[in-house]
Amino acid sequence: MKLGCSSWSFDAAFRTKRMDLREWIRRCAVEMELDGIELADAHIESTDGAYLREIKKLCVDLQLTIAGIAVTNDFADPERRQDEAARVRQWCDIAAVLGAPVVRIYAGQAPAAPIDPEPGRIVGLFRKVFGQGVPDPRRTWSDVSWTLHECAQHAQDRGVVLALQNNTRAGVVATPEEIERGIHDAGTEWLRVCLDPADLPYTTGVEPLIPRTVQMHARMRLVRDDGSDTKLHWPELLRMMRLGGYRGFILIDYDGIEDPETAVPRAARYLRGVLLTLARRELLGPGTNGNSGDIANTIEATPTT
Repeated sequence: MKLGCSSWSFDAAFRTKRMDLREWIRRCAVEMELDGIELADAHIESTDGAYLREIKKLCVDLQLTIAGIAVTNDFADPERRQDEAARVRQWCDIAAVLGAPVVRIYAGQAPAAPIDPEPGRIVGLFRKVFGQGVPDPRRTWSDVSWTLHECAQHAQDRGVVLALQNNTRAGVVATPEEIERGIHDAGTEWLRVCLDPADLPYTTGVEPLIPRTVQMHARMRLVRDDGSDTKLHWPELLRMMRLGGYRGFILIDYDGIEDPETAVPRAARYLRGVLLTLARRELLGPGTNGNSGDIANTIEATPTT
């Protein structure tokens, strides 16, 4: 497994103009010695060809892999769906230019029932008899699945894989079972999984997803002094991924209140140590302890607050 960082980890620094994308890329390569990066659509300053080639060349010079592009999209909103799909297709084109093999996307936010003002007498009587119109989850799921399929077909033509990420915050796809269903119903090999364990309501049922996982996010909100996370026990979780055959990127996705310039390097050092410990144990063979107490027997996860 390889260690990288999503540019979302430094969103606060980008928004306050303390750092631009070029400086962040250099820090990832030189200071944190990461293997790769994920570029979020919001942080790519221009889609002009000359700018994209400059970013690609910088990463090549720094021997830093562009592991993927992240797009914040919503396919569940019927009024925005077509525009959102067009935007995802555009970022697939950009990913092909940058040489990024993966475009990370969401299914969308579950639509809420419309809130209307107090109806008149006739309208109120009509609703009482026939019921008030509410979003149909089956129709929403069907439309989302078809849009995922269409976008994945476009990605395939560009040699890019779409990675569907779970999202518990009112997301259409939140649980391991919903991820499985989303991949299945889209019906294409070019839609795979981006697993975000910290944003799952529970971690049971993750193992069947591992063979189709092409990206994994290490979302952290509170980084301890030693770089570990307060929510998940990453050593055992990464061990499970490795035993399942996952060899891809672990992308740090920090969204806490601490300055990312101090929190993210700590998290990177910690996760790198975990990956090195796992690799050492694999080389030594089963039954070896290596005098490291980092790997527990079970995943320790605190409830989501």
